[in-house]
Amino acid sequence: MEIEYKWEMPDERTLGALLDDEVIAPALGEPRELHMRATYYDTANQDVYRLRGGLRVRRENDESVCCLKLAASADGACKARQEFEVRADDVIEGLRQLPTAGAPADICEMLIAGDPQPTCETDFTRREHTLTCADFTAALAIDVGEMRNHGRKAPIHEVELEHLVGSEEAFHAFARQMQERFGLEAQPLSKLARAMAL
Repeated sequence: MEIEYKWEMPDERTLGALLDDEVIAPALGEPRELHMRATYYDTANQDVYRLRGGLRVRRENDESVCCLKLAASADGACKARQEFEVRADDVIEGLRQLPTAGAPADICEMLIAGDPQPTCETDFTRREHTLTCADFTAALAIDVGEMRNHGRKAPIHEVELEHLVGSEEAFHAFARQMQERFGLEAQPLSKLARAMAL
């Protein structure tokens, strides 16, 4: 299960204050930079959309990953959903492998039969820190780039906090405190939803 908070990118001063905060800064690991270029897919029958999910192949630096997300639920800045990932260079290869990562085999077979085609793209740079607290570990990511849909473009400027391990209750409390303390504006829509709306 993926659990994450997503906010609009604050101004540089607020972002700097957040990263230098006396509580947050000591918990942050060294940042790593990832270039992420993703192509999203759906069938002619819009099966992925009907499942309220997402299907993508994303190049993350030198690694290609196929990801299927299902059953999203959102509450303000927080979104929770099932997420399954495998290393794969194309969407059909990925769908064939995803059941080994726990994805429902019947859904993967349905999507393969539906001949998924590209719908939109995202292309962004992620600066990611591991945030290690007493009761949980999370990933704090800063994403900057753009989304594209049939020649239409929009910027990506957002901050994400994703739960990795440990207490979900402590994670939620930390995220809500961070949002309130720095006046972060919730971004309830996924990159896919915003790209499809272009």
